[in-house]
Amino acid sequence: MLTVQGGGGIAVQIDAADGARITSLTSGGREWLAPSGPRSPGVFVQPGSGGWDEVVPTVAACVLSDGSAFTGTVLADHGDAWQSVWALDSSDDTHVQTSVRLASLPITLTRRVVATATGIRLSWAASTDGPEPVPLAWCAHPLFAADAGTRIVLPGPAPALIEEYPRDRVRRDWPHAVGAAAIKAFAAEPQSSASVVHRNGDNLTLTWDPELLPYLGLYWDGGEFTDTPVVAIEPSTAFGDSAALAMDEGRIRTLEPGHPFRWWLQLTAPTRTGRRGHSIP
Repeated sequence: MLTVQGGGGIAVQIDAADGARITSLTSGGREWLAPSGPRSPGVFVQPGSGGWDEVVPTVAACVLSDGSAFTGTVLADHGDAWQSVWALDSSDDTHVQTSVRLASLPITLTRRVVATATGIRLSWAASTDGPEPVPLAWCAHPLFAADAGTRIVLPGPAPALIEEYPRDRVRRDWPHAVGAAAIKAFAAEPQSSASVVHRNGDNLTLTWDPELLPYLGLYWDGGEFTDTPVVAIEPSTAFGDSAALAMDEGRIRTLEPGHPFRWWLQLTAPTRTGRRGHSIP
């Protein structure tokens, strides 16, 4: 297990041998991630599916069918990066860099986790060496441990939500709490940050560039698919969980041969400090 310790007391542990999964994210004595453990290949949702996985090139299993060079390509549930063998490119006390070549599409993905003065910065680069443009549906996939007092907080007025699960593409109100059933929804407008806030004020903030990651998925689950209650903040390169549908709608990042795409997330975790903004109580 590899560890990167950033400013503000925030630290991550990375299991390079298990899909480069982030298995622990701590600050101020709090473990932010739901427990993770060994999983059987091919089935994403099973006991031990906590932690922070790399989900690419789709979230929902689908078949590409838009008439591109990849028509008929079958993409597995939550993609294939999470169950692929990643290369450990380099590591020391301040960073860990890993990379993988996807089995499903001609995409090479590199992730670098770096300590900063204020926390942890994760940066990615995706490229293709194929002759055709390639669709890239990537999303952050942290499963944050939650309880009845856990909220997701946005820095401004609440955007409209478009439900992805259990109902497909309908507008809905913000959930008032983490209920027994799972809810997945997308913000109708681009966002640049969001926070997980616990009852005692402990908070973890994710920040990103909305021009690079214009879509934001949000997830609440009190136990329908997870062993323990969780919430998730999922900046994404595609709208919706299906890469195939995002392609049909023209709301997905496309990789051009010879032109790598790069993006980043910043993690900061000040504790017991108030925040202004819209919250989901």
